[in-house]
Amino acid sequence: MSNVVKSVLRVLTLFLMILPAACQTIDLTDPCWRQVAGIAQRDFARQLNSEIDELQSTVEESLVFRAEILELAAELEEQKNAALTGKQLQTLRQGTVAYLKLRQRLYAFAKRYECLVDAEETGDVRLAIDHHLKTKAAMMSLSAALTLYDNYMLAIVVFEADSRLRRLLNDPDAGFDIQANQLDKVTESANSIAKRQRIRRGIALFERLVKAEHVVEDKRMEYLYALITSSPSYQFTRKVQIGEIASRKFSFLERVGSDFVAEMKDEGVNLLSLVFGNTVGLYEERKGLLYNDGGATQHIREALQPLDILLEKTPFRLTDRFIPGHFGHVAIWIGNEEELRALGVWDHPVVVQYHDRISSRNGHNIVEALRPGVQLNSLEHFMNVDDVAVLRPTTLTTAQKREALVLALRQIGKKYDFNFDVNTTDKIVCSELIYISFPTIQWPTERTFGRHTISPDLVARLAFENRQLHLMLFYRKGKLVPGHVDLRRFRKLVEGKAGED
Repeated sequence: MSNVVKSVLRVLTLFLMILPAACQTIDLTDPCWRQVAGIAQRDFARQLNSEIDELQSTVEESLVFRAEILELAAELEEQKNAALTGKQLQTLRQGTVAYLKLRQRLYAFAKRYECLVDAEETGDVRLAIDHHLKTKAAMMSLSAALTLYDNYMLAIVVFEADSRLRRLLNDPDAGFDIQANQLDKVTESANSIAKRQRIRRGIALFERLVKAEHVVEDKRMEYLYALITSSPSYQFTRKVQIGEIASRKFSFLERVGSDFVAEMKDEGVNLLSLVFGNTVGLYEERKGLLYNDGGATQHIREALQPLDILLEKTPFRLTDRFIPGHFGHVAIWIGNEEELRALGVWDHPVVVQYHDRISSRNGHNIVEALRPGVQLNSLEHFMNVDDVAVLRPTTLTTAQKREALVLALRQIGKKYDFNFDVNTTDKIVCSELIYISFPTIQWPTERTFGRHTISPDLVARLAFENRQLHLMLFYRKGKLVPGHVDLRRFRKLVEGKAGED
């Protein structure tokens, strides 16, 4: 066979390989296509934005799940040779049920617009959705799929690697309506070649198309971009494809659990340390501009008084994207022993149990709600931030200050509220901590997803709207803002009028 004929055959073969994609039509028997075919673009955009907001809430729940389950994993690691307690067994069963429900919801998001991964060249006139919306929808499904793999790799694999826990999690439990071999089924699904290929296609499409999209002009697309690129599964996929780690010719997700654990061992990384440091929801592109800034930390410490409210901005963290507005987190400074004695609450039963933590030896003087729950932390721990503002309540009597301090400390140990509902008190988020601890202040709320919520920016508004809070200090991008301009600049940031100042 001549070289010319061979060349023609190669071209023809390539054309036939491309042809199915180029001539692809919509299959209306596919539930994904039924959702998008014939829908008006404006209606689809509204529907898609609502679904991305729902996905954000589900991803937030995933971060809480990882924090809780990894806390248990660390506890079991320390008690490797001891029998599991009744409470630990209950937590494992409840965690299994929660994970399976969460997994089902994420699968629904992953499948919802999966067909649009193949829609780049679709010319069917019934698909009246522009390139931007197709890309955005495909990114939503990819985000959900990566979150599924992250949940598996960063929580479930920890238990799969322990033979005792693996057997336990495969046991059925009629009391919790758990069927037999659930862990094995999850592992088999995670190692599915077909699913591996689908997620690879989704990643390839994302990397090919997203360069042409102006993601910063669409907040929801910007969020999806951050969620995808900060996913440990996405990062590990790219690392394997580029470097073929340790010269092993394995492919990511062919044996995702064993490959991931093996790689961590090869690199000398403790699996629990890795997941705790990187994947509980505090993925960091870098450290904060005020991190380890002794001068700024001391300056703020000297200015603080009990019940001062601290607002912070951490644009280098994925979780900052969950929170609407400028500030992403809020906490309460409770003061030191001397100040609490002066207020007459040092000997209160609620305060007594935290004497050692609050003491100058440990210096845990901040109450804050993080994803592992409400806890006492040090100012140094808090200062991994770019921006920090200190607000001081201006209308509290001494009796009200005592009440607020005790209420703040009563919240320690509560779980994180991924529903962000101020009308529930069993679980709370950072801004709900403020809402509950200062009952005499009329805090503004807004209605989101059918529930009343309060964001850090809504807390901040009281510094310039009704002056129930006074702005004491403000650091912006690691620098102290001069006092004569701080409130004006602070207000512009909160109202979204500051640009890139």
